[in-house]
Amino acid sequence: MVKRRTPGGVGLALAVTATLVVGLAGEAAGAAPGTSGTADGRAPGDGNVTVRVVNEVDADGAYDHGLEKGRPGVRVTLTDDHGTVETRTTNAYGVAWFQPAASALRGGKYRVQAYNPDPRTLQPAVAGLGTGSGVMRSSVGFVDVSGGRSTTYTTGFWEPGVYCQENPDLVTCNLTKGDAPDTHKGLVRFAGNFSDTHPGGTVTRLTNNQQQGSVFGIGNDRTGNTYMGTLVKRHAAYGPAGATNTIYRRNSASGVSTFVTLPGLLTEHDEAENWLRDNPVYSRVGREGIGDVDVSGDGHTLYAVSLNDSRLYAVPIRGTGDGVYPGTYRSHVIPRPEECAGHWHPYGIGVRGGRVLVGGVCGAENTVTRSAPWGDPSQVTSHVYEFTRGSFRPLFQTAMNYPRGCAYRFTGPPATAPRCGKPSTVGSPLSAMWEAWNQRVPTPGRLSFVSAPQPILSNIEIADNGDLILGFRDRFADMQGTATYPFNAHRTTPKVRAVAAGDVLRVCASGTTYTLENNARCDGLYGALPHNDEGPGHGEFYADSTRLADTHEDQVTQGGTALQPYRNKLWSTVHAPFDEHPWEQGVRRWNATKGKTEGNLLVQRTWSADAAQRAMLFGEGNGLADLELICDRAPVQVGNRVWFDTDGDGIQDPSEPPVEGVKVTLDPTSSSGPDLVTYTDANGEYYVGSQNRGRLRPNTTYRVSFDHSGVDTNALPGRPSRASLKWTVKGAGSNRAIDSDVDAHGRTTVRVGDPGHVNHTVDAGLTQPVRLTLLKLDKKSAKPLAGAVFELWQDTNGVRGLQRHGLRKDRFVNDCATSRTGRCSFGSLLPGTYHLVETDVPEGYLKPRRPVTGPYVLTPRNASRGNGLLVKLLNARGETCKGKKC
Repeated sequence: MVKRRTPGGVGLALAVTATLVVGLAGEAAGAAPGTSGTADGRAPGDGNVTVRVVNEVDADGAYDHGLEKGRPGVRVTLTDDHGTVETRTTNAYGVAWFQPAASALRGGKYRVQAYNPDPRTLQPAVAGLGTGSGVMRSSVGFVDVSGGRSTTYTTGFWEPGVYCQENPDLVTCNLTKGDAPDTHKGLVRFAGNFSDTHPGGTVTRLTNNQQQGSVFGIGNDRTGNTYMGTLVKRHAAYGPAGATNTIYRRNSASGVSTFVTLPGLLTEHDEAENWLRDNPVYSRVGREGIGDVDVSGDGHTLYAVSLNDSRLYAVPIRGTGDGVYPGTYRSHVIPRPEECAGHWHPYGIGVRGGRVLVGGVCGAENTVTRSAPWGDPSQVTSHVYEFTRGSFRPLFQTAMNYPRGCAYRFTGPPATAPRCGKPSTVGSPLSAMWEAWNQRVPTPGRLSFVSAPQPILSNIEIADNGDLILGFRDRFADMQGTATYPFNAHRTTPKVRAVAAGDVLRVCASGTTYTLENNARCDGLYGALPHNDEGPGHGEFYADSTRLADTHEDQVTQGGTALQPYRNKLWSTVHAPFDEHPWEQGVRRWNATKGKTEGNLLVQRTWSADAAQRAMLFGEGNGLADLELICDRAPVQVGNRVWFDTDGDGIQDPSEPPVEGVKVTLDPTSSSGPDLVTYTDANGEYYVGSQNRGRLRPNTTYRVSFDHSGVDTNALPGRPSRASLKWTVKGAGSNRAIDSDVDAHGRTTVRVGDPGHVNHTVDAGLTQPVRLTLLKLDKKSAKPLAGAVFELWQDTNGVRGLQRHGLRKDRFVNDCATSRTGRCSFGSLLPGTYHLVETDVPEGYLKPRRPVTGPYVLTPRNASRGNGLLVKLLNARGETCKGKKC
């Protein structure tokens, strides 16, 4: 007994008597793959396609001319319905130009694809809806230039790790003497777009001076945490963790706490005489504690330089917000430069996205003598390394004996009064010339001011064009306070005041070569103050001087810098930020590529008629810590397109139309939260991002559902009914940007990654169902044959031919048996490639030697109407038929 299907039916078993004979497979009706309907031949009337690929900056879904520059060297393709591809590379302006009429392309409708030039670093730009040249489009899209119409298609890529909103706030930290009461400011926050009119803007106190104590390096992680590294500064008390290499964390919810403590102990302060002497710490400034602190662009790593062991520490940041905690840190010895006089003093860090730079100075202590206690500035050198995967590569070095002005240059009467002139001479009173690292006690100048500038490379910024911006802090201004005693001074020695003389220098990048600014010029950029005798080549790129009533302070910066990528804004901590306003600490903002001052901000007034109160702050010295931008987390976005898959192959062909009005719902599955709902537009596109109501969240998994019940099918080819629509084959082809991602129910799952994650490959194709009908005939008489049993298999594994066994077998669809009319039909199929397997034959007929027939390519064009694709199969008789059925 052999199981048979009911003739003409599907899925019912019928016991019949069968004589197994050898049969012959028949012939199938033609089953050529469906075509797209594109007109054949050249289209000389086609317009041109201009593809503009830009560097996205503000992630707003629009192209911002002037702000978002073109990306050169990006591969762009234009593809027609026949698979013909034209390839271009964007020029220096980010433009790729296509002229289809003069190429092998056909049809007028084309698919545009721009390929990510650096997938490890870049994400597709956040897209907007619409078709104008000012709309930021997905990196894969479609254009219609038939009938002579030309179009501009704008797309782009961006680096989420350098994203920052247009007008961010910044933070710095006010520093005070060790016995200052907690009524003074500590960490402060302010808007970065302050004016140039005193006081410039409003400053908000976040902590008091005692909550974190003396700190310099500051980093932010974009989730509400500010990290601050312990600074060894004479007269300034350590934070709550005491004399340890502690990095503190401040969060608005929990206040200040210890985040991580790195190896090494610090020299204890001498608190006697109200902290006015504190001699033990004098020589340890710049040699102990934490140097710069910074956070990687993705917010996952905290970098810090330990001055105790000259190592770069990389501390994983686990979690977000107030729930963060440190992972197990790793440390890397920052190599001493090959040519380095004296001791090596690494300190500064520069982070831009995934790039990490580390810098320091060789102090030339070995050149200090009794006759020249300031040493030999020509032997003092600064160095910058690039840190990549655990190793350091030298980028830049320079000597620090370039011309400088005066820390304090008196210009008033009488003419016989002692004064510093420029270019000044190293070691002369109140000179700003860099000295070797030393412990000398300078001779006080006017108003008991002293200066002995010694460079600390405290900050590094990486400019948009690859230039470096180096922030130098004056070590001596951390060794000497205001209205405090000189080092090892006799009890009758008068108190003195330090004047800080830091600097900000631009280093010009040309390929892999870096050169120092020269007379206020950096390659094609022209700075603010050429020929002023205050910088390399006798000019200064950045205007870092202040004019007071009878004085010029030529080098007022304090080593804290912040650069906003692509916005042409550079900030630095300074003393005396405003002309004619002495005894203030604040921040200056420059035009980053021109060096001109655009704004100043007062953070802290430092003058008091009471000497004891003056000593609480640091006057014209280093009274502020580092400077850091508070940038939002980079937006996230998912989406792209729903289309009508005319040929049913699961691939978005250029001429296949979009589907408007499909409802798209994103339901978070990995955490609680509201559903996010949107609809496809006239281009069939949809986007869901951080800006949506309910907000798409990073690091979250969503179930995505597509609902076509509201679609106007009259606009689709053939005007199919809504009920007849099916979701096309999933995951066809090798290009994930142009396939369909949903299952037969219109559902898929998407994982949103870290902030900045953009996924424009969540597509869905609608198509018409197809049908395959086979007709079984007698080979000789063409008489319909009942009782032949067939299995239908869909080719799903990408391997040529039918595989019915093993782990990679094709998909079994169903089986059926032919009716009295010789027919057997399989309906509601997805377009695709199928095989028939004849498993049983009518009584008296031979079973074919090759029971598998196909492949049959079913498309909406050849199999969506009536009986669908009709396959005729023939069988030959094997033995004389006996019985009533003959």
